[in-house]
Amino acid sequence: MARLKRLRSYDYIADPVERENAVNSLIDGSLFSVMSGLTQPFWGAFAVQLGASDYMVGLLTSLPALMNLAAQVPSAILIDRYDNRLKPTLRAAFVSRSFLLLFAFLAIVPLPLNVRAWCFILTFAIRSFPENMCNIAWTAMMGEMFSPRLRARIFAERNMVTTLISLLATIGAGQMLDLVPWPSNFAALYLVGYGFVMGSWYYLTRHKELPLSKEERTNAPAGLKAFTEVRGDRRFMKFVAGLLIIYIGFHFTAALWTILWVKIMGLSNTWLGMFSITSGIMSFLTYKQWGRLVERHGAQKVLLLTAGAHAIVPLAYGRFRNPYVHLLIHVLTGTFGAGLNLSTFNVLLDVTPDATRPAYVAVYNMAMGLSSVVWPLVGVSLYQAIGMTRTLDIAFLIRIGVALAAGWFFAERTGNNQECSGGGARKVA
Repeated sequence: MARLKRLRSYDYIADPVERENAVNSLIDGSLFSVMSGLTQPFWGAFAVQLGASDYMVGLLTSLPALMNLAAQVPSAILIDRYDNRLKPTLRAAFVSRSFLLLFAFLAIVPLPLNVRAWCFILTFAIRSFPENMCNIAWTAMMGEMFSPRLRARIFAERNMVTTLISLLATIGAGQMLDLVPWPSNFAALYLVGYGFVMGSWYYLTRHKELPLSKEERTNAPAGLKAFTEVRGDRRFMKFVAGLLIIYIGFHFTAALWTILWVKIMGLSNTWLGMFSITSGIMSFLTYKQWGRLVERHGAQKVLLLTAGAHAIVPLAYGRFRNPYVHLLIHVLTGTFGAGLNLSTFNVLLDVTPDATRPAYVAVYNMAMGLSSVVWPLVGVSLYQAIGMTRTLDIAFLIRIGVALAAGWFFAERTGNNQECSGGGARKVA
């Protein structure tokens, strides 16, 4: 009976297999979000407790980023060796999630703190490889599993629920870490997280893949040949180029917010937590509405709208040093950030062919990864040269400029190529 009630929430999905997949994906994502909410915000704190220096904490960010870049091509090639997407997703997920047991062990093992800190940083970076492979295979599988017409609504509802669950888990984890003494607090955190994420893995196994025909899979290029096809796909390459234009404005300021809030404004952890909570709540409240807008107007138009709405953020942050103003800005970023994430994911699936999607996703990840490495360094360098306010003024102008450039770029692409409509259907202009 309970199962039938769950299925009614997806009564707009006519196909019973697709409806069952939507239910299992929602449960899988919800359980995974508990683990993510419990662990994601506290990796740095765990490293510090293990005795990590400032340099080592920096490596905690940079080493996984480098591993992700290095893992893209091998991951796509490995995924292509399977005759479906579910098997590599499950295997890579099982390996990457099992690292939580190792992290729980590192919290209590009787080794010198410095040794434990290095072990954590290195294993955390190594974990990025199976995690990256899982993400690529999962993205490819989602593109094949759900029809383009319904994809935006399904993932809007999924994201709405998982955002709220992750937020609540983070609040609970913060309280638990303060109440339970070290090292029992982190050991318990990772063990509880492991229990939830393996429950997620179980529901992942319940997905019923709708694989491509054997002929279509066989005729599609595989391995390194798939990357050659990616390079020659003008529609996809223009999408990536347009998105890189947009994300100059986001990545340029990515490293500046912590400097502004912590070093310049001196805000407490409570304020930083309120920023995250406010943003998360607004994402939760608006994901469903963004899904409807994507269905009605197209993912590409929503992408441009939500990216442009973020242009005012650097100017407001730079000119107003009042935390209450920054809290109001997080209402904006949480609202439009939800639409940006949802529309970007849908456009990515729209412009990537099913048979060779792992290679396309790998190229997309590499491009965005390189951007996220380069532009934050440029932003910090400019801040050190001319100060925070002027740098954020320039960031505002950059966001205005890249939003206009991206709007022209995508309009030009639509006029000369195929257009991505909201549900994922492709129309010839």
